[in-house]
Amino acid sequence: MTTAISIPRRPSAAWSRLRPPPTDPLESYGLPSKGDSRHGRANPLHFKVQETYYNKIIERYMQFCAAAGRHDDALDKAFASLSLVKVDQKISPDGVLPPGSALYKSTAKNTSTAELSVLTMSMRKLREAIVASSRTDTFAQRAYVFIIRAMILTSTYESYHPALLHLLHKIHPSTPLPAPELHEFVSYYILDLSCRLGDLGNAFSVRKRWNFKDKRVETVLKALVHDDWVSFWRIRSIVDGYQRKLMSWAEDGIRKHALKCLGRSYLGVDRAYVECCAGRTWEELKLQDSVGWELDGEKVTIRRMKAK
Repeated sequence: MTTAISIPRRPSAAWSRLRPPPTDPLESYGLPSKGDSRHGRANPLHFKVQETYYNKIIERYMQFCAAAGRHDDALDKAFASLSLVKVDQKISPDGVLPPGSALYKSTAKNTSTAELSVLTMSMRKLREAIVASSRTDTFAQRAYVFIIRAMILTSTYESYHPALLHLLHKIHPSTPLPAPELHEFVSYYILDLSCRLGDLGNAFSVRKRWNFKDKRVETVLKALVHDDWVSFWRIRSIVDGYQRKLMSWAEDGIRKHALKCLGRSYLGVDRAYVECCAGRTWEELKLQDSVGWELDGEKVTIRRMKAK
């Protein structure tokens, strides 16, 4: 009696030709807050893994900036693209668009926005890994410095505000920042409190606690206290890009106050004067602020005298 010999089945040629889809190395990194403490052989809590991941983020970030253009306006528009899509309530605080959101299809076509979204999420992953590993060394300091600056440019306060607090209160006591950088990030903290949160009392308290002195930041605080839009727009034009981004949180309030003052004080003014007080062109005021005043040549009619 012959015994049947079982021959192991070989995979079909069609199946053997299939290859796993390419994965983005930035997206494959685990998120510690979601329990992804391990991903294959790469543990996000290992220092070497964090440093390698940080270098990848830096490389992709530089490529993004280079692709956005050499001019500052082009780069500002690229960073603003992520801020604009966050008007959808379903978008996560870290700027990542869920596939079910209404804006996903339209923004997915914009490669710069998609790339910036990946970079933003990658910085969050790195920040969480550093916190989870209780790391406060020089690498953690440099990583946080980079993350805070990048997130300020995208106006992602959910990322830069906790990172700013961690840098000043956790990392700095262990690994002190150089004096110029300490001055820089304390100024960001004060401007965020005063311009975004409107917490002027706490802003003055932080200034005193850190013995902070800076004429430009002082001018911003005084302008907000006195509703001085002239000083606010003037100092805004001379501060650096990071401080200007933080000041942008207070622009709408300053602009509305200026327009209200013009409406109560004048029957008509020059167009250039309105644009100077509001910090916007006439076309932007009509489109974005719904200003109902009438323009006749270069004269703006604010209100008309009622006939007796």
